[in-house]
Amino acid sequence: MSTRCKRCALLSVFVAILLAAILSSRSGSPAIANAVEMTFVGYTNPPGNDWRFALFSVSNRTTYAVRWHGDWVEVEGSQEHKARTVNPSLPACFYGPVLKGGESLRVAVGEPSDNKRWRFAMSLSRYSWQERWFDFSFRHRWLPLKLGPVALIDTDRILSRSNNVTVSTAWLAK
Repeated sequence: MSTRCKRCALLSVFVAILLAAILSSRSGSPAIANAVEMTFVGYTNPPGNDWRFALFSVSNRTTYAVRWHGDWVEVEGSQEHKARTVNPSLPACFYGPVLKGGESLRVAVGEPSDNKRWRFAMSLSRYSWQERWFDFSFRHRWLPLKLGPVALIDTDRILSRSNNVTVSTAWLAK
């Protein structure tokens, strides 16, 4: 390889690293609270069981995708979050981590045993290219999050709660 080709290759690598550093430092605008709408649909129960499950419709009202970071049940008067109770025999029990723009899904949530009002909440963020790369590299461990000293993805920023919004339903009476 000639000296000129080596210089061009080195310059190309430098430009690629610089471009990656610039793009990773740019922050996409965060998801906004009214990007996702959660609506109570009604109650159901699994066959042969008297447990009540609330069905909720979760709709992404934007043109961009949002990523789910967790969900929980809140009971009025309690500071603690409870895990969502699921039943695999019910439809809409499991869903993927990404909700594309304009899409919606149904979620079945077990009614808590407390005799107090309760609601369902989800933590979401805008599904930026950094989060896409992070998810993709998590599935394919051989992909880098860094190129030497240059971080392609700021994992602290992606996983920070300050970049997520919480969307919750209205309070439901027991």
